Amino acid sequence: MRMIKPGNILLPLLLHVAVTVAHGQQTVFGLFRNNVSLGDKYYRDKDYLNALKLYREATRRNPDVQLRVARCYYSLKEYTQAVFYYERYLKEKRSLPWSDMYSYAEVQAATGNYKTAIEYYQKHLANKQDDALAMRKVWRLSNIQYLYEDSAHISVHPLSLNTGYGELCAVPYRNRIVFMSNRKEPGLVEKVNASINAPFYKIYSARVLSGGGKDGHQYDKAMLFSKELASKLNAGPIAFYDKEKKMVFVASARETGNSGRRSLQLFFAEWKNGEWTETMPFPYNSRHHSISDPTISEDGKVLYFSSDMGGGLGGKDLYKSTLVDDTWTQPQNLGETVNTPYDEAFPFLHQNRTLYFASNGHPGMGGLDIFETTITAEGYSEPRNAGSPINTSYDDFGMVVDSLDTHGYFSSNRKNGGYNDDLYEVEMDIQTYPVNIAGVVKMKEHAWSDSSALVLLSHTRVYLIDKLRNTTVYESTTDGKGNFSVIVPYFSEYIIRVVTDDGKESVVVLEIPKHQRQVSAHEIVFVKDTF
Repeated sequence: MRMIKPGNILLPLLLHVAVTVAHGQQTVFGLFRNNVSLGDKYYRDKDYLNALKLYREATRRNPDVQLRVARCYYSLKEYTQAVFYYERYLKEKRSLPWSDMYSYAEVQAATGNYKTAIEYYQKHLANKQDDALAMRKVWRLSNIQYLYEDSAHISVHPLSLNTGYGELCAVPYRNRIVFMSNRKEPGLVEKVNASINAPFYKIYSARVLSGGGKDGHQYDKAMLFSKELASKLNAGPIAFYDKEKKMVFVASARETGNSGRRSLQLFFAEWKNGEWTETMPFPYNSRHHSISDPTISEDGKVLYFSSDMGGGLGGKDLYKSTLVDDTWTQPQNLGETVNTPYDEAFPFLHQNRTLYFASNGHPGMGGLDIFETTITAEGYSEPRNAGSPINTSYDDFGMVVDSLDTHGYFSSNRKNGGYNDDLYEVEMDIQTYPVNIAGVVKMKEHAWSDSSALVLLSHTRVYLIDKLRNTTVYESTTDGKGNFSVIVPYFSEYIIRVVTDDGKESVVVLEIPKHQRQVSAHEIVFVKDTF
């Protein structure tokens, strides 16, 4: 019998294993290459979520894939994740392609890393020396302290209506607020927006239960705003006009465009017979671009909105259309003073004089910042950054303000590091402490007599008492004409105690004005027969 040496068996086996391994490597490499190629196609089509999914399925250790992942997160405005993947790429490659310098500076600014942001804006400028916007952003971040100057006069509070989902774009409506949310409703089978794996946005409203205070208003449970206008897809934002009897709102297009996606469009509605009835679509709606974020004058004749329609300066731009003889004019781009090559969105027309809007193009604190521009006969003034605490390094947008410029709402994703938008209430031009309160003390003889002469109480002791702490915090004496002044050291509830030179005394509640502009001289009148 012939003997078979072991080597004669092992050699074919080794060859088979080598071929199998090589084939496996080829299959893995092919899958990697296919994922990246298809991801690149999605990215070119601005379908960043599907591009990201494919890139992440590819080999994460590949620096070029990490760079692609960073770009997707940047486009999706998930800045913390974008920084993470940019830094992984930098760890391997030591430097970024010059085309990514600006994006990396943007995500560093959006996460509050201003020093690194300035460094990379400057590297971007080394390759593009004529980029005036980047120069302005370097100056803004180098002088960021100016955006904190008015922060003591502004108070910001998150709304109790916020959930773990998105809430944004609140507007006042009668004794309620109306806003957008993609929250899940218990017990309902929700249609899901596959691009963000969450329910579509719907329009909600909630009743305002109490008047403000240092912690803001309280609100009733949020309910769906209008069943008649409910959309199976996204709905909102919304703007009211004509004494809140009419509105313009956003909803997904009824038909898909060439890309298979649905654009956002504007529609008008009117309150009739106890319900909202859609009256007409905006004539410039399109299946091929979105029109969103409407704001409209009270008479319903001037409409502003944001859009990514062709012919703009880049990204989303702000546009204006006017109602002339019952016909809306061709939308007019607001031009380079307001719009930039990046995104301008969420306009709000205030008193027909001021336009608030959000932008990540104008120099700010990072991400979307809220700006305001004055509407003039010549056009629009240079936009002014609203500053801290309204703006942060995260996305801040959707500002609405009351007629007195003292109270409003806006939206921000500051709470969870860039994830999920929340609603915030803002009090502006609020009183700061210590504050000097001046006044005059007078006395009349009888409460029942209108003819009793008012007598100035000179050389009378005045005590400012913190009612909550039952503590005297300031003492003063009226002059020869009854004038006095006291320094209020901090926010609290106060009374003034007056003691005459013959030992008679009385007290009166002192209300501190909530806003600076309301400060005026106080006149305190005591009645002698009730002293």
